[in-house]
Amino acid sequence: MLAAAALVLAATLSPWTPGTLDIHQISTGRGNAALCVFPDGTTMLVDAGAAADGQPMADTEPRPNASKRTGEWIADYVKQMGVERLDYAVLTHFHSDHMGQVTAASPASASGAYKRTGISDVAALVPIGSLIDRGYTYLEPDDAQFKNYEAFAKEHGSEALRVGRNDQIVLKREPAKYPAFEVRNVAANGVMWTGKGESTTTIFPALDQLAAEDKPSENMCSIGLRIRYGKFDWFTGGDMPGVPDAGAPEWQSVENAVAKAIGPTDVHVVNHHGSIDPESAFFLATLRSTVIVLPAWSATHPSQDSLKRMMTQRLYPGPHDIFATLVREPTKISIGSRAGQLKADHGHIVIRVAPGGESYQVFVLDDSTPERAVLATFGPYAAK
Repeated sequence: MLAAAALVLAATLSPWTPGTLDIHQISTGRGNAALCVFPDGTTMLVDAGAAADGQPMADTEPRPNASKRTGEWIADYVKQMGVERLDYAVLTHFHSDHMGQVTAASPASASGAYKRTGISDVAALVPIGSLIDRGYTYLEPDDAQFKNYEAFAKEHGSEALRVGRNDQIVLKREPAKYPAFEVRNVAANGVMWTGKGESTTTIFPALDQLAAEDKPSENMCSIGLRIRYGKFDWFTGGDMPGVPDAGAPEWQSVENAVAKAIGPTDVHVVNHHGSIDPESAFFLATLRSTVIVLPAWSATHPSQDSLKRMMTQRLYPGPHDIFATLVREPTKISIGSRAGQLKADHGHIVIRVAPGGESYQVFVLDDSTPERAVLATFGPYAAK
């Protein structure tokens, strides 16, 4: 559904222009991917998920169709938006719906060192400058998907995110022209920016002090990034959780530590696809986001509980405009009337921030065809 108040259009999205910040949450039906075009034209891809048939919860049709692999569709989207090179690619964590899943159909890379899927598929079609991930020194995975990514990262070259810093992901073309723009590295591996200078703190206890059931999960280690442009703030945090399992320690609410560091935020991407454990009451009430982008793709996205928390006016007043990339039909039936309150339940969700960061609009693009026509536009919203 698209809200009745939306203006229905037929044209494709107008091109990015200098001074504008564009953030595209790409709908693939197989995971997370977001394209960012900074005010000076610097580009960044956050995640390139490609969960495949046979993956739990992934027996669903890809978007727009199955004629290409998911990574190829991400590259196709990037190129349609006029981007011929990605200055940065950031993987929030090492799960297939954020980096790619190897299957029997995954082709070998040109060197034969790894299979092409997700981020490695994108890299074969769109050159990538700096590849950034959470690093391997903490909680190194031991599965085929990670080993394939590790081989790709070794051949390409990668670096670990430096939490607290604002000089790792920077404007590469005209930085002096946009002094009010910043990308802040907020979190990774339990290391958290404090919100002051470049100082950090660690929210995870030492691994040797924890029982096996309390050790951090891959999701808890997710990278968190904040983009600030003038008054405008945007946050994305991979699959970091906010509501610990019953009986689990409170430090496992990574969202709560993030909220304390970043404070009010205009737009945030829902963590963990809106599954059962993200979007804690404290996180939502602290960020007070006017626009919430829900990167749903599986039939379990979003859960009724997380959507209820996102929508309630009891946490903070004012608009809670929620735009989802893809809510499956079984999910809509399960959610009930709240599904009809979404501003969009399918489509590529584009946040376009005006030069200087004073205001922004939201565009919903058709995810069912490669043309990606504009279905609706919302705003302008005033940045905080």
